[in-house]
Amino acid sequence: MHQEWDKRYRETRHLYGSEANVFIQDISQHYTISGRTLAIAEGEGRNILYLARTAREKHLAFSAEAWDYSQVALENAQVYAQEQGIELQTRQVDLTTVKWPEDQYDNILCVFGHVDPATRLKNLQGVRQALKNHGHFIGEVYSKAQFAYKTGGPGNPDFLYDPQEILEVFQDDHIVHFFVGDVERYEGKLHQGKSHVIQFMIEVIKQ
Repeated sequence: MHQEWDKRYRETRHLYGSEANVFIQDISQHYTISGRTLAIAEGEGRNILYLARTAREKHLAFSAEAWDYSQVALENAQVYAQEQGIELQTRQVDLTTVKWPEDQYDNILCVFGHVDPATRLKNLQGVRQALKNHGHFIGEVYSKAQFAYKTGGPGNPDFLYDPQEILEVFQDDHIVHFFVGDVERYEGKLHQGKSHVIQFMIEVIKQ
């Protein structure tokens, strides 16, 4: 499977565009996002590099890390990071088998990171485990309703998110922002048009 993604990223640079996801740009204008930050299923690094640039402009401490299934995508991300003078750690990760650390990150991003239902639940729990107390889970993903829109995302509806899945895993935490509904997305050649998304920023509260 990773060969397929490698092929896509080899054939098309900035497969999902060079700009960060619109929600990531918006949320970073309203909240301070700093510290050790991991972006999962991050492709060529557009979101984590945007946040790193924003933190640098605001003179905030920021450590950037990106995980993806495609080694080619991560190599592209390193090129873009070096061009921008940003230090980026990258790790080729298969989210179906990854072992999540505990209490390591101030922020974890997930932008259109879509996996099968069992892996999705394991990863939501893993994200919560890997975040520090008062750390944030931030992202935008396609909802189940996106399947009818045909403007991006997996061709298998099982790989789309139900809002309740996220809310159940983070039921003891602080919901800073949570939105389910229509947006317009034009991000690279694969995300084009009216889309049905779930947006979230959740502060993890560990006792």
